[in-house]
Order: sequence, then structure tokens, then C-alpha cells
Amino acid sequence: MYKEVETEAPISFAIVGSGTAGLISALMLRVAFPNSDITVVSSSTIGIVGVGEGSTEHWKQFMETCRIPVHEMIAKTGATHKYGIRFEGWSSTFPDYFHSVSGDEAIYAFQLFATYMGFLEAGQSLTSQTSSIGLVRNQIRRENLHGNTNQFHFDTFKLNSYFTELCVVRQIRFVDGDVGEISFDPDSNNITSVTVNDADVEADFWIDASGFSRVLISKYETAEWQSFSKYLLCDSAIAFPTLSDPSGQIRPYTRARAMSSGWVWEIPTQERRGNGYVYSSAFLTEEQAVDEVASVVGRGVVPARRFKFDPGYMKGSWANNCCAIGLASSFVEPLEATSIGSTIQQLRLLIPSVAAYKPGNKAMQKKYNYDMDAMMDNILTMIRMHYMSDNAHTPFWHACSEMPINDTLAELLELWSERTPSRMDVPHENGQMFLAPHFFHVAQGQGLLNPESAGLAIHNMGLRQRVDYDMNERRRERYSHELVDHAQALLETTN
Repeated sequence: MYKEVETEAPISFAIVGSGTAGLISALMLRVAFPNSDITVVSSSTIGIVGVGEGSTEHWKQFMETCRIPVHEMIAKTGATHKYGIRFEGWSSTFPDYFHSVSGDEAIYAFQLFATYMGFLEAGQSLTSQTSSIGLVRNQIRRENLHGNTNQFHFDTFKLNSYFTELCVVRQIRFVDGDVGEISFDPDSNNITSVTVNDADVEADFWIDASGFSRVLISKYETAEWQSFSKYLLCDSAIAFPTLSDPSGQIRPYTRARAMSSGWVWEIPTQERRGNGYVYSSAFLTEEQAVDEVASVVGRGVVPARRFKFDPGYMKGSWANNCCAIGLASSFVEPLEATSIGSTIQQLRLLIPSVAAYKPGNKAMQKKYNYDMDAMMDNILTMIRMHYMSDNAHTPFWHACSEMPINDTLAELLELWSERTPSRMDVPHENGQMFLAPHFFHVAQGQGLLNPESAGLAIHNMGLRQRVDYDMNERRRERYSHELVDHAQALLETTN
């Protein structure tokens, strides 16, 4: 026999903030809790940061979970395909390489990536041998058009408008105004309500998606900012738009070009390109950054947005009945587009616990915060690895090579000096965004892997024939599908 659940109203949610993180939270909560009241506190006086215009592969799963049609999303948000990130000038080993994980991660021998080892041994970059030839021709696959990528670029402001429309249709309530007084239960210290325009908004559970202001989570002393500045130098960024490529073509990837004191991003949408310079203020002033990036893009630059940041995350981001999501919980830097992806991962970690939440629950909160620590260490490890460069041609890059590295990266690099990455080297059960194949691509590009160890493993395991065959198959598959111009395919979709 089962005990019938009480018929009281299901758990209610309030989300402070209506940027990308707040709207993703609302849409995912609506799917998970179809009968719950969900309120978004949206301030029309606070603008969108608009830093992250690129997603990670977690985006496709999010769209499927929230039943968002890909063709509609592309048309509504000015979206373009993203097959990876092109790193230009980050290392002398591979001065031009992609982080674009293909299906080859499924090919391994006793948890080793046999085909990857073959390309490493041969000195050939993984993406140049495994990804579609269309990647560098600005073409995408005709078959399953728009369904063969799990990452996209989009116009942040159009994305916000589209998601707001979806939220309204899905019975998510919006309250426009700034948060005033925050009321707490005197016994549990749980948030009971916030005042918006002289009216109280009440909820059982609160999501702080208020960005860098951290309106709710900052009220809890148990939540503390964990800075990564010991390991990462970049602390400033300017962002600016440029016109689309005069050729009319649209790249299906993000560009990340190394600069004197950081790097420049270029993200194509259907109508323009989003650009920015992420740099270290210890080595460059904003005026110098503007001048340097203007020389790269070949025109004057007027920053549309500028911001400073302390890379890191909010340790203890779930406190009592409040959880910080998105920029309110973490911001490392725009490299690898971790902001949106980590928001999705946070909701995937949070929802199973909130499903059975009752005031006073502590074990689920402890587990979430533990997983958050692991996820952020994974992100730090990936980002820090990009700055492990043998191209220390300026004071900034020399300083990066001399800075400390976190323990996880130190252990991995020591291990990979003796053998190639294994599937088991990087945990994946705590919401980690980057798994072993991702690290293999970037570590190879940065010249951090040992090609000799790859050849030794292939020889000792008797894999030479299999590896040679698989390498040839990957090369053949690069040319085996019909391609269509990326820009033309998007035009046909939106018309």
C-alpha cells in the first residue's frame, strides 16, 4: 500500500532575473513541474549582459527537453550553426586548430581513444582529420539540415524575446519591477517573499538569476565567492558588433584569436557578428585594448558593452530555499561559452532534488553544492589549459606560463606526459561540462600531449591495423556527405 500524497498545492517557484539564465530556468522548471506556479521577476531597467552568444552541446538536449523546435529557434533568434571553436595563434604546436569534438569519442580500446592516438602520433590535428570538410568551407550537411549540430550561435536579445514569448505561452507569470525588501522566515531563514512595486511576490523556492548583482544569494553568509584569479589573468572585456562578412558567407564556428594580452572572439549571427576582447587589465588599458582590436578588425571600434570580472564562482550557491543560477553563481570568462552550458547543467542537477524539497532539507543542498564544486573545477581545468601555451611572445602570455595551475590540471598533465587521455581520466557524474574527448582536442592543440606514448600504446596493444583503418575511414567520411552553403541554408529556413 502507498500513502497518498497530501493534496496541497505543489511547490511554487520565483525567479529573480529575466536574462538567459532566468528564462532557461523558467522553461526547464515548467517542464519538470507542470502544475507549479512559476513567477519571473523581470526588471525593464536592467539590461542584458549579452556576453554569451554561443552555446555548448548541452543546448540541443535543453531544446529537446523543453520541446523547442530547432527551425523556429533559428528563425526567431538569428541563430547560426556552431560546430566548434577555432583557436588562432594560441600555440606554436598547432597555430590554427579547432575544438570540435566529433563522433570519434566512441572509438576506443580499453578506455583509450585509439583513432585519436593515431592522429596524435602522426602529428595531425584531430579536427582536420575527423570533422566535415564543410567546417572550413562555411558549409553544413544537407541531410538532416539543422539537426546535425547540437550547438548554435544566436542574437542574445532576440533569444531573450523568443524565450519570453515561450514562457508566457507556457503560463509563466512575469512581474516587472526591481526587487525591494526581501523577507525571511525568522526560524528557518528561508526567503518568504520579495517586494516588487509595493506588492509581495511569494514562493516556496527561489532562483537567483539576477546576474552579477546577486540580489538574493548575497544575503546568505554561507555563500562565498571562490575566485580563480590565482590561476587566470583575464579580468576585463569589451564587446562590440560588426557587420556580417562582406562575402555573404557565415562561418559555422566561433573564432578565438590570441592577442597581446588576452584573446578576441568573433561570433556570427544571421545579421551581424558579435565581437569582444577579453584581456588582463594588469597588462592593458581599455584604450589600448580598443586600439589593438581595431587593428585586427580593420576599423574603428566603439565598445557597446564593457565589464570587469573576477573569475570564479559562488561556493555554496544553494543556500536554504534559494539557489543562484547563471552569472549570479559563476563567471569564469567567455572562453568555451561556459555560461549558458553551465546554467543548463545547474538546472539538471537542481531539479531532481527540488522535486522532493521540503524546508529544512540539507542533504540534497549539500550534494548539489558538492556537484557544483566539481563542475566548476572541471571548467577551470579546461579554461586554464588554454593558457598553457608555448607561445609566450608577450609579457601577458609569459606570465600565464609562469602562473600556478589548479591541482586537477596538474595531475592530468603529469599523467598525459606518460600516456594519452583515457575516458576514465575526467569524471562525468557531477554535471561536468568537459569530458575526456574535449580535453584531448584542446590538449593536442596546445601541444600538451605525448605523441610517442600514443605510438607505444598502439604498438603494444596490437592496434596498428585497426587504427590505420579507422583513420582512413574518418578521412573518407569527411567528404562523404552532401554539403550546402551555411548562409543559404539559414536564409531558406527563415524565409
